Amino acid sequence: MEFITTNFENLIYIYEHIFWLKECLTLLQSALVFLLVLWILRRKQKIEFLLYLSACIGIACVYFGDNEYWSDNDILKFIAPASLYFFYNTTGKERNAILFAFLTPYSIISYEFYRGLEFAIASILSHSLVIFSIIIAKNTYYLSLFISVVVGLLFNYIGATTSPGTNDLFINPVLLTLATIWLEIYKKNPLYTNFLKIFWITLICFAYFGSWLFCVTQPFIASFFQPNHP
Repeated sequence: MEFITTNFENLIYIYEHIFWLKECLTLLQSALVFLLVLWILRRKQKIEFLLYLSACIGIACVYFGDNEYWSDNDILKFIAPASLYFFYNTTGKERNAILFAFLTPYSIISYEFYRGLEFAIASILSHSLVIFSIIIAKNTYYLSLFISVVVGLLFNYIGATTSPGTNDLFINPVLLTLATIWLEIYKKNPLYTNFLKIFWITLICFAYFGSWLFCVTQPFIASFFQPNHP
């Protein structure tokens, strides 16, 4: 067992230091998850299978994320394509049931509410602020896009500058999606679905291109902020 673990960690170490290889492998894993979701949607017990898949993704993301094998953008790649697909290819109660089945176990597992009371209070305040902004912006395309971009930037910034799991505490896209669906059910307003479509399109862009952009711009940013010594 120790031999397998050591060799696995060595393999991870190698590909983590080859950026394009890491991104390509993660992209392949993301595509396999999406194809598995498409296969599950054809099964009679699709809700049960989606619950199991969501739990497995949550456990894997916590393990590989906490051990810094996967970045926050990597984790987003596994849930964003399927979430967007659900919004465009399912409707009504079926869509809500599928989304809750696919997102709820993952959100429960990944949300580290046990860190402390101050983290819990800050999490409630930050998510409440975003949800309030969503209520205001749902009628306007550009405001919806602006909020989605801000969420994407904060998600990536917090993930890059703090310990793993912190961004899920303060700006969790899955929790925001579930809360917005509940708002739509409560108010019976289809504009919330329109917002979530824009939201997940934006997050997909951050997931798939954010890492590449950071890799390209990181040397320039580092040289810009590096102090000049005489």
